Amino acid sequence: MRIRSSEAMASMRCRWLGALAALILGLAAGLTAEREPFAYSSVGASCAPWDGPAIDIYFSNAPLKCGKGNAVELSMFFWRELPLHDDQTFTLDEKSKWGGASYCKGGEQPCERATSGTIHIEKFARGKGAEGTYDLVFAKKGRVKGHFHAEWCEARVMCG
Repeated sequence: MRIRSSEAMASMRCRWLGALAALILGLAAGLTAEREPFAYSSVGASCAPWDGPAIDIYFSNAPLKCGKGNAVELSMFFWRELPLHDDQTFTLDEKSKWGGASYCKGGEQPCERATSGTIHIEKFARGKGAEGTYDLVFAKKGRVKGHFHAEWCEARVMCG
C-alpha cells in the first residue's frame, strides 16, 4: 500500500512540475512577443527634400551614434505640421504630404516606404526627445508596430 501511495505522489509531483514548466514557457513566449521590434531610437532635426526643416526619428537593433555610422532600419520623417508637439497623430496613406516612414532591412538599401499606418507622438520636447507609438504597414515587410522613447540627437543641421 505504501508503494502505491509513493507512486501516486511521484506521479502527482511530475504533473505539477509539468504544469509549472508549461506556465513558465507560456510566460516566456508572452514576454518575447511583447519585445519591441527595434531596441534603439533617436530623434533630431533634419532637412525636408526641398531643404526646409524636418524632424527624423530613427530606429535600430544596434546602438545609434547620432547619425554617424548608424544601421538605421526604420525611419520616420516629418516635413510638415511642425513643430511636433505632445499628443499629435499622423495618419499615413498614399496621399500623405506631412512626411512618411521607411524600412531598410538590416540598414541596407534599397529601403521600402510604408503604404499605410499611424504614428502617435505622445510627448515631444526639442532638445530632449520624443515618446510615442507607431503602427505601419509595408508591402514586403508587412506590419511593424511598437512603442518608442527616442533620445534627442544634437547635431548641426544646415538646410537650404
